[in-house]
Amino acid sequence: MSDKHSSFIKTPKQLVIVVGLAFAITIALVVLLSQLVTGVRSPGNRDDQTGVLNRIKPVGEVTIADATAPQAGMTGEQVYQDVCKTCHEAGLVGAPKLGDKGAWAPRIKRGIDALYASAINGKDQMPPKGGNRNLADIDVQRGVVYMANRSGGSFNEPPAVPAPAVATTSTSTAPVATTAPAAAVTAGAAPPAATGAARPGVPLDLKAGEALMQKDGCAACHGIDKKIVGPAYVDVAAKYNGDAGAQAKLAQKIKAGGAGVWGQVPMPPNPQVPDDDIKALVSWILALKK
Repeated sequence: MSDKHSSFIKTPKQLVIVVGLAFAITIALVVLLSQLVTGVRSPGNRDDQTGVLNRIKPVGEVTIADATAPQAGMTGEQVYQDVCKTCHEAGLVGAPKLGDKGAWAPRIKRGIDALYASAINGKDQMPPKGGNRNLADIDVQRGVVYMANRSGGSFNEPPAVPAPAVATTSTSTAPVATTAPAAAVTAGAAPPAATGAARPGVPLDLKAGEALMQKDGCAACHGIDKKIVGPAYVDVAAKYNGDAGAQAKLAQKIKAGGAGVWGQVPMPPNPQVPDDDIKALVSWILALKK
């Protein structure tokens, strides 16, 4: 009786296949083991990393508020002078004159909430917020109370609201040596650029032109492509197209006021508007196209 050993590997080709499979399986096992070892971290390691991040965290954190958001803080008189005076001093397009108790009486009778709603949302030919959408609601309300109380009313001024936080500072348990990043943040933080101001020699784009309209009170009477009290700016551009003296004429009219060119409603003088703003606005208006 003979002992014979048999094997399933009969040919050299089968031997090569078996060796290759054994090698591939070994490599796969090594890769899986390495991922398992490196992917599992003890809770202590995570705590250590969190501690390091807390130690290197800056002491101060600065949050910049949206510069275009409505900023409350104007008095009622300031709102009247900046926005409402254009129409309510002269009584343009049906606006009740400041101090005219007869014209204000039926409006005052409706109550302060109705006056607030008309001023904030707009009514008839008066645009919302008198054309200055950057005004905070509470400032519009102060302007309404200012005018109404000088025209026969006796309303209480709305209470002040806390000013929005522009920067917040958080304290940390970090060592004293880490106070340097906070100082660097404070020293290196530049104040946000002023918005709505004309820069001499720099043409206005549409967004900057609209911002300047709001800032200087032009939007209370003018729209870019729509007549409100005064003409649409695209109509002004078309009328003065090709007029070499248009820049000087319009700048003078904005500053000193005028009447008769666009109807019987007079344009009041605007001596408070800076010359650079007037120059930039007129250049922008004359460049508008329908």
